[in-house]
Amino acid sequence: MRQFSNTLFGLALSSTLLMKSFAIQDELVGLAVFSVLLSAILTNFMWIRSIGIAGISGLSLVYMKLGGSSLPGTILTVITAVLLSSAVLLAIFADLSNSKQGEKKQDEV
Repeated sequence: MRQFSNTLFGLALSSTLLMKSFAIQDELVGLAVFSVLLSAILTNFMWIRSIGIAGISGLSLVYMKLGGSSLPGTILTVITAVLLSSAVLLAIFADLSNSKQGEKKQDEV
């Protein structure tokens, strides 16, 4: 599950980079990329995985700054937010399933 979580982070990053092809401002694309990278780093390196959801705040700023002026940018921002939250949730579930497997192995020994 952890590999699938990291795959979703990669998809979220590629969807933010795809914003460049739709003439979105470079500052907004940079903020979206930074938010996704920060979320991936926090989720993978922090002990509490749910802290990675903080990247959604940067994407909400991008969504607010777009203000409906660019439909492809708005759609890509929403897709990125869904991918990002799914990746964080999968990382949390991967830790939960690993901890339950460890309990089973201890009981068998």
